[in-house]
Amino acid sequence: MTSAEDVRWNLAELSPGADEARAEWADLVARATDFAGRCRGTVAGLDAGRLRALLDECDGLLERLSRLSVYGGSRVNMDAADVEANDLATFARERGAEIENQLLFVDLEWIALDDGPAEALLASPELAGYAHKLRTLREEKPYVLTEPEEQALNARTPAVASWSSLHDRQIATLEVPFDAGEGVRPHSVNLLLSHLYRPEREIRLGALTALYDGLAPRADVLAACYDALVGDRLGLDRVRGFADPMQPTNMQNELDAETVDAMIAATRESYGLGRRWFTTKARLLGLDTLELADQYAPVGEGRGFPWAEAVEIVDASFGSFSPRLAEVFRACLDAGHVDAAPRAGKASGAYCTTVSKGILPLVLLNYTGRFRDVVTLAHEFGHATHGALALERQTFRSHRGGLALAEVPSTFAQLLADDHLLAHESDPQTRLALVVDRLEQAMAAIFRQVVLARFEQRAYALRAEGRTLTPERMSEIWIEENAEYYGDAVSLPDGYRLGWSYIPHFIHVRFYTYAYAFAHLLALLLHGRYREDPEAFVPLYLELLATGGAASPAELVAPFGIDLAATDTWRAAFARFEVLLEEAEALAAA
Repeated sequence: MTSAEDVRWNLAELSPGADEARAEWADLVARATDFAGRCRGTVAGLDAGRLRALLDECDGLLERLSRLSVYGGSRVNMDAADVEANDLATFARERGAEIENQLLFVDLEWIALDDGPAEALLASPELAGYAHKLRTLREEKPYVLTEPEEQALNARTPAVASWSSLHDRQIATLEVPFDAGEGVRPHSVNLLLSHLYRPEREIRLGALTALYDGLAPRADVLAACYDALVGDRLGLDRVRGFADPMQPTNMQNELDAETVDAMIAATRESYGLGRRWFTTKARLLGLDTLELADQYAPVGEGRGFPWAEAVEIVDASFGSFSPRLAEVFRACLDAGHVDAAPRAGKASGAYCTTVSKGILPLVLLNYTGRFRDVVTLAHEFGHATHGALALERQTFRSHRGGLALAEVPSTFAQLLADDHLLAHESDPQTRLALVVDRLEQAMAAIFRQVVLARFEQRAYALRAEGRTLTPERMSEIWIEENAEYYGDAVSLPDGYRLGWSYIPHFIHVRFYTYAYAFAHLLALLLHGRYREDPEAFVPLYLELLATGGAASPAELVAPFGIDLAATDTWRAAFARFEVLLEEAEALAAA
């Protein structure tokens, strides 16, 4: 029977090898250069049909760019110490910047069109597959520079990306000696974090101490990476004229600042619900106060889940909702598009990336056999099914939405897995563990991610004042924001001051973190609608997936009766969260 260690990416569909990828990069640069030479300066004079042809040709180039970029990035994520992979990734970033520079004129010339001609084109049926993205693109008009200026800014990409690559390499190659009951052996960040879900308290406490002891010698480098990236982003904001460092992310998410601020404020006001659970959990564990290492301690002795069983659970939970979701899940597994087990040099965490219209998404995991890993598998395949269905229906440019909406299908998928697990698990201790885990997953996604977003807000504000983001300054902000959430309910160890240092979202996409909170609250509302009327819900939801980024979040959720601008929406979402809390409290008291 297949184990997680046997499940590794087969990247042959993306490229046969590094040499072939380099040759294809060169060909793609030539094709992009030819396209720009033929089409630059023509957008304003095109009718709808010819503009559609130009956009289709550009989309084809972007798909090839995506495939080659994903190949290079995936090679590094499989083994950060692979010299050939790192060389290829550097080469790919440089060629990618060249290609993006050649294609910049398409968006810039479209944005430069007067509103009247642009609206006439947008109304034409020929452009229906691109209309929403073209319309939202025009909202960037006040912040877009001339083509030479945009090209100059884009040319910085490889150098700026070196900071994120350095950060990733520091985390991926970190190995800390630790004894988790099997003798002292090297532990990655991911493996140490997995021990926080172990029942043995001494192992949890020791793993957390070992993690921060291992991070401490690298804190200066990790802080320098973040300081450089934040400084660059703020400088770019000044050049473009953005008023707030969150504005680019909000625009990408198609959310106004008021909606995001209201969601964050509602979450902070509800921190007490989290502390209420921590107090209950301390009592269940026989502790006066939780230590941070006890935060995810199992309540009940949840059994382990071998990889094969995890696959069966996700397949069944998807299939009971819609056979189409299960088809995509199995197709990705059969294609070798999953890399499952943790190992030295492999990227930490989990993610899914779409590739192109002809290639299924890739999923990276660090599967260790816990039931939480089963839910993570479902979460990432929520992304994969979303991407696959959207790519079937939409143009490549239009298949991907903003971050906040993108996290909704993944969160909804993990709720489906929770439903299946609870419906079929007979062991009472495992059922208790599952209910507690579902609650704590929601807490991590909602409350913790808002803590992270608040940390980012304050870090950017500090850097905007011209102050360097040193480890000490970031540690101070980090502890203050976490203390607001945990209060007196959880004791934070001294080492936790470095809790900011290994989080990849800070490095790769600013303010990604609030998307998790936004999406989890929204997914709780959708899950409630599904339970009320499954027959009516499923076709509407499949349509949401297939629409991808071709509509705004507000438009996508309107058929479900959800108004993102209404204060009552967030109140209703936290009412759904409180139901999860009450279910966990009731089972814990039984």
